[in-house]
Amino acid sequence: MPDPELEAAYRSTSYSVIVPGREPISIRCGARCLPLDLLLAESRATNWAFITACNPRSTPLDDDANDERMMRLEMLVRGRGLNCFQGEGQADEGDWPPEPSLLVLGISEADAVAVAREFEQHAIVSGSRGGEARLVWVDAGTDGEDAG
Repeated sequence: MPDPELEAAYRSTSYSVIVPGREPISIRCGARCLPLDLLLAESRATNWAFITACNPRSTPLDDDANDERMMRLEMLVRGRGLNCFQGEGQADEGDWPPEPSLLVLGISEADAVAVAREFEQHAIVSGSRGGEARLVWVDAGTDGEDAG
């Protein structure tokens, strides 16, 4: 089981995405996002994931270290031929600084979990066109959707 406080923190975060020429897209765990569905349809993608490389295992790093990690994440994603957009996770309570992230289109949940594991993350937010955003724990057997 994931830590209840950590799960609550992920669920009380807005995951915002910057798409050039559009209003920012806001993703929430447990909710469907129509602007994201439209972006997926236009991109001919079915699956997506919101991933960060910052602050491994919730250990704050300085901006330079997080910037370097995000650059490596973007290079990895683009090296796989996947389309991605800049974004950030912003805690509703403002008790954690906004965390740079990427919305990755066309990535399977299993591949997104593997990437997040490589960058020592606790969880990702993922989904598919027409579905709700899901909190998915990187560590096996801790899927946030199954938590009570």
